[in-house]
Amino acid sequence: MALRGLQILKILRNTSIKCSNIRTTSSITLPDKNIQNNKTKFKTEANLTFLEDPDTFGTLSHKLINRELPEDDDDVTEEKYTQNIPLPSQKLTTRQYADLIKQYLKHKRLKEAINVLEVRMIQDDRVKPENYIFNILIGACADVGYTKKAFKLFNDMKRRGLKPTGDTYTCLLTACANSPWPVDGLKNAKHLRQLMFEKGIEPNLTNYNAMIKAFGRCGDLPTAFQIVDEMKSKNISLRVHTLNHLLAACISDKNNGLRHALIVWRKLLQLREKPNIYSFNLMLRCVKDCNLGTIEDIQELIDVVQKTIMIAPQKPKIMLKGSKSPALVAPHSSSDTPAQNNAIKESQHTRKTQNDDDNVLKQESTDIVTAEDSVKIELVNRSNQLVKTEQERSVPNLLSKCPNMGEVLSLQQVSTVQDKFAIIGGQDDFLKELAVYSVKPDIKTFTQMLMVLDDNKAAELKLLEQMKSSNVRADIDFYNMLIKKRCMRSDYEDAKEVKEIIKKENEFRKARYSMKKKYRLQLNVMSYGVLAMTCKTKEDAEALLHEMEEKQLKVNIAILGALLRQGIAHNQFGYVIYIMNIVKHEKIRVSEVFVKHLEAFADKCVKEIQMHEKGEHIKPEKFMARCKTFLKVYREWLKEVDAEGSLQAEHPWKQFSEEQPATLQRQNITIEEPKRFFRKKRRFVPPYTPR
Repeated sequence: MALRGLQILKILRNTSIKCSNIRTTSSITLPDKNIQNNKTKFKTEANLTFLEDPDTFGTLSHKLINRELPEDDDDVTEEKYTQNIPLPSQKLTTRQYADLIKQYLKHKRLKEAINVLEVRMIQDDRVKPENYIFNILIGACADVGYTKKAFKLFNDMKRRGLKPTGDTYTCLLTACANSPWPVDGLKNAKHLRQLMFEKGIEPNLTNYNAMIKAFGRCGDLPTAFQIVDEMKSKNISLRVHTLNHLLAACISDKNNGLRHALIVWRKLLQLREKPNIYSFNLMLRCVKDCNLGTIEDIQELIDVVQKTIMIAPQKPKIMLKGSKSPALVAPHSSSDTPAQNNAIKESQHTRKTQNDDDNVLKQESTDIVTAEDSVKIELVNRSNQLVKTEQERSVPNLLSKCPNMGEVLSLQQVSTVQDKFAIIGGQDDFLKELAVYSVKPDIKTFTQMLMVLDDNKAAELKLLEQMKSSNVRADIDFYNMLIKKRCMRSDYEDAKEVKEIIKKENEFRKARYSMKKKYRLQLNVMSYGVLAMTCKTKEDAEALLHEMEEKQLKVNIAILGALLRQGIAHNQFGYVIYIMNIVKHEKIRVSEVFVKHLEAFADKCVKEIQMHEKGEHIKPEKFMARCKTFLKVYREWLKEVDAEGSLQAEHPWKQFSEEQPATLQRQNITIEEPKRFFRKKRRFVPPYTPR
């Protein structure tokens, strides 16, 4: 009984505490009596009444409303990153990713190639890329001049803790050289060079060549020469490849580039480096695009040439009889300067008066003859060729080792491209100079020569014969340049004959090289662009466009611009309006040059109308009516083709930030997925050894 009474007391105490808490809370949370009446009543063992079940909690608070908060993008990406874990079989090797990138680059799809790194490797497969992948993409961006993306990949590469290699810096410098804006490219090149200096990175030979190329193309020629001096101070041998980059840098200086190129050429001969085919092609490019400068600059060039002749004569190594070390003997060529010839004659005259010295000279001459007999025949033949070519030259050739400087004063009269080409040998001696160094000309050499030849048909036919004798096959680009050269001098009939030459040459190659399609010739869009310059009438233009349509070649604004110039030059209003209608119907984007020609023709029509109204220049009424009709059509045409929007220049990097459109020519392009291979884990089993 006592135990039961203690339990009742505990229950009474607990219930009294709960009742007091309920009264305090109910007085606050239940101000309305109707709410109390609606609630059900509960009774306990001690006959205590409760409005609600005492075993339930949280009923006095207000109900929470489930409000959906907007999802954050970062939270979504984080959730996907944590949930979508790639399988090990999904990942490829570095070589497989590189092969996939190279497939896209082969088809000139730079955007898709970059997505392999930024999307597939990093986001989807979560593979840590190596610097080899970055170098491939940086080099691809450098080739097309996408400088911004190249440096962005370079910075991403450093953030990932990857160490740039020498190839990385070479690609970045190439990107600066190929930048569409030389000022921006020069700024990046200077920054990169300073960065290499601050980090203590020693450039190699390839880096130095890329530096010369970058600074030269961007117009900073003094820095390019300064880099060559830096290489010489570090005892880096100046080879022909480095000097070729310096020749390419000279092309950027249009006023004095040829003078700088000739000085570099004399330095190349002074260093006893053999020029290659790239050296000769770059000299032809300098002749075409650059000048010699002022008269003072030409005189400085003459002084440099004379110094190189006196300092570095030809000295082949010949082993004398009875001597242990080789001696240097300089043979006297017939092309020496008059001062040198006089000095040689005087020295010989004084030696002949002395009997003792005469005997010594006889002994030395016999030694030299016996030594020359032991020299290889190739050396003797090349020296003989050099002497013969120099004897036959009537104009001083500044490319030869020993030019005849007696006629160099004619350099002051250089004005045309043909005169500049005569300085380096002309059509005949230039090819002979290549033969002296055993250099075989290629198609690029003859294409460059075509632009600097004499402007007549005889020189062009002679060049074609020289190509056949050199066993060089002409390509379609060479014939396109030949057509353009003849059209520029208004020789349209001879320009059309080139088309027949291409046809005959193509038939000969089909019969001779039936299995080699790469040797065949076929007219391309560039061919029709230069042939458009021969179309004087509307009928000729219609025939040309119909032929292009048969060969499934799409006309562009350059071809229509060439046709338009012919129509404007001959004042054929129907011809001009016909070309304008083609632009409108084909929805071709007009160029600035195209609109300028139309504006000039419209201004000409307005002046003719004003002069006719004033009575100053009376022309037929039919001509005036055509002028008014053209002005009316031209105003409507400007609105329909949206000339103002078309003339806005597109950003050169826009094509690389967008994926390539699926055109008809690119439907057959397929990207092969690399095959996944698995290496079997071979367990090492020791050979059986008996117990």
